[in-house]
Amino acid sequence: MASTADGARLAQAAWDSRSKLVVAVIVACAVGLAARLGPGLGPRASHMATHILLMSALAPFLAVLWMRFTSAPVLATGRALAIVTLAQLALLYAWHAPGASAYVERHPTAHLLMHASLLATALLFWLAILGDTGVGRWRGVAALAITGKLACLLGVLLVFAPRVLDASAASWGATTETTLADQRLAGLLMLAACPASYVLSGVSIASRWLLDMEDNRLRARTDRPDGA
Repeated sequence: MASTADGARLAQAAWDSRSKLVVAVIVACAVGLAARLGPGLGPRASHMATHILLMSALAPFLAVLWMRFTSAPVLATGRALAIVTLAQLALLYAWHAPGASAYVERHPTAHLLMHASLLATALLFWLAILGDTGVGRWRGVAALAITGKLACLLGVLLVFAPRVLDASAASWGATTETTLADQRLAGLLMLAACPASYVLSGVSIASRWLLDMEDNRLRARTDRPDGA
């Protein structure tokens, strides 16, 4: 039994190491994507690339650093996780609503507010995900799954919409064909980012949770008196 428990702990340690490597790779890829494609992207695709960098790379990276250097968990309750999950999704859809992108493009203050609010809610979301390390970790997996599905839904709408969803996008000075292509590229960027962030993180948390449950079960069986 002891060897099995040790094996489970070693497997969990190996998975944690791989998870840290994956986080580093995601951050590096996001930074490289923004540096490589950012100047050549249209307004909507550029916004989406920035959102991906802030919400799916920088925010979880900062959350991991926060948890690394602080001992007390943050927002480690189901209610807090539900609130920040809804807030993040509400802001994501609100800033991508028709008219919002064109307004942000014309007003630098709104542009800064958009990125700051998305980064802040994403950071709180990942802190709530990482802070819940007990038996209720299924809530984090559920929150990641819901967020990933709704974020991908937004990407699907941008990709397969037969027309430009933002009627005021003509104020950017581009043709309808160029604007539609820019909108579809933004959706493709979101669809590419969802599995690399929310889905992968959910798999990582679920795997660690199952390993912990198995480790605790084996420990309880090992510590049980003979004949009990």
